[in-house]
Amino acid sequence: MTTTGARAAIAALALALTACGSPTSAVQPGAKENPMQNATRDRSAILETIHNVARGADLRQWDTVRSAFAGRVVLDYGIPELLTPEEIVSRWQPLLSAFDSTQHAIRDEQVSFVDPDLARVRSRFQAAHHLAGAAGGELWSLAGRYEHELARTASGWKVTRMRMIPGESTGNAALLERARERAGLPAPRAPDYRVEHVRFPSEGAELVGVLHLPASAREGERVPAVAVLGSWTTVKEQMPSLYAQRLAAAGFAALTFDVRGFGESEGAPRHEESPARKIEDIRAAVAFLSAHPAVDGNRLGLVGVCASSGYVAAEAADDPRVKSVVMVAPWLHDAALAASVYGGPEGVAERVRKGREARARFAATGEVSYVPAVSVTDSSAAMVGQFDYYLDVRRGGIPQWGNRFAVMSWPGWLEFDALASAPRLRAPTLIVHSEEGAIPDGAKRFAAAMPAAPRVVWTAGTQFHFYDDPATVERASQEAAAHLRATLAAR
Repeated sequence: MTTTGARAAIAALALALTACGSPTSAVQPGAKENPMQNATRDRSAILETIHNVARGADLRQWDTVRSAFAGRVVLDYGIPELLTPEEIVSRWQPLLSAFDSTQHAIRDEQVSFVDPDLARVRSRFQAAHHLAGAAGGELWSLAGRYEHELARTASGWKVTRMRMIPGESTGNAALLERARERAGLPAPRAPDYRVEHVRFPSEGAELVGVLHLPASAREGERVPAVAVLGSWTTVKEQMPSLYAQRLAAAGFAALTFDVRGFGESEGAPRHEESPARKIEDIRAAVAFLSAHPAVDGNRLGLVGVCASSGYVAAEAADDPRVKSVVMVAPWLHDAALAASVYGGPEGVAERVRKGREARARFAATGEVSYVPAVSVTDSSAAMVGQFDYYLDVRRGGIPQWGNRFAVMSWPGWLEFDALASAPRLRAPTLIVHSEEGAIPDGAKRFAAAMPAAPRVVWTAGTQFHFYDDPATVERASQEAAAHLRATLAAR
C-alpha cells in the first residue's frame, strides 16, 4: 500500500471513530429524569468514557486517557495486570507515539448494568497503525473485541477493567516490533505462565475465573492444579492472584475465580459473605478443574488465604477429589472466637439481629442493605479501623472489590464454625501463619483437632503481610509449592 493509500485508510477509520465516539444524552438540561432517561444518560456517559480512551490515545492526549481510568485498572492484553492510569500511559505513550499515526474505531457497543453503579460493555474494534517507509508495508490493522467494566465514581464513570481479544490481523504485523525498536523499548519478557479466561457453573450461576497455566508445561501434559481463594469479601484480583501467579510459575495450574455475587461472577445478592454459598462455589471449581484437559484430575488441591481457609477445609473434608490443602494466615473461628473478636456475645447477637432484619427486608422488597466492608469512621462497617490494605488503592482497595458488605451476611458469617471440619479433614494440610496474624489460636486449635497432624509453619508478619508483602507472600508461596509438590506427586 502506498503512503497516500495508507493515509486514506487511516482517515476513513478516523471518520468512523468520530461518528461513533460522541454519544449524546437524550435528557435535556433541567428536565425531570425518569429511570429510562437516567439509563440513557448513564449509557451515553459510559460510551463517552470508553471512546475517550481510544480517541485520547490516537490524538496523544494522555491526560484524557488518564482521566478515563479508575485508580487501578485490570488491563488485559493477554495476561491480566492491575495497573494505575499512570502505569498504563507510561506503556502506551512511547509505543503509540512511535507510529506516525494510529486510529482505533469502536463499534457495536453493548452496555449492560450489573447494578446501578457498575456497568459492562462489549464492543468490536478496528485498530490501524501507520509507519512510513517500513519494510514490508506501512500499514497494519488489527480487528477484535473489547470488554470493558466501568464503575460510577464521584467524578463520573471510570474504566476499571479493559480486556482486548485480538481477531483478524491484516497488513504488516511486524510494525509493532518496528515501533518498539523506534521507541527504544525492550522486548517484553516471556511470562512464567499463560492464562485462560474461564467460566463454569455453580448452582445455576456462571462463575468467572482466570486459570494460570505454567509456561513450563509440555504440550498435552496434564499438571496438578489448585484453586486459590482469598480473604472474606475479596475478589480474584486481590491476594489470590499473587499466590496463583507464583504457584503457576512453580508448575501448578492455579485457578482464581470470583464467587457468586462478587466481581465478574453472576449471583445475587451482591457482596453477601455466605460461607455456605462459597463452599458450594469451591466445589464447583473442583469439578471444573477435574474436567479440564490441561489438569490431572487426580492431583487437585485447595489454597485458602485468611477466611477462605475455613471454606477450603470444609470442602476438602467432604470431597475425596481434594488431595491437599494449604491454609495461609487462616482465620478460623467458632462461636467463642467470634465473640472474642466482635464484642462478646452481645456484639455477636446485635450483628446477627441486624443481619436477619436485612434478610427479611430483602425477601420482602428485594432491597439489599449495604455497609462499607472497611471504614475508619463508620462504626457500622464490617471492619472498622485503619486497615491500609483495604483502604489504599495501590494495595487491596481496588475498584473491582467495591468495598461493600451486605448486612444480611452477618448471621451466616458469625454462626459459621470453621473449626468443625478439622476432625474430618484427612487431606495432607499445610498451615502457614504468624503469631502477629489474625486469631492464631484458631489455627492452633484446628491443627490439634485434625486426625493427622498438619505441617505448621510459623513466620513473622501481620495478617496483611500475607496479602501483599512481597517477601511474606514469596515465603508462603514457596512453602505452599513444596507441600503441594510432595502431596500431589504423580502416581
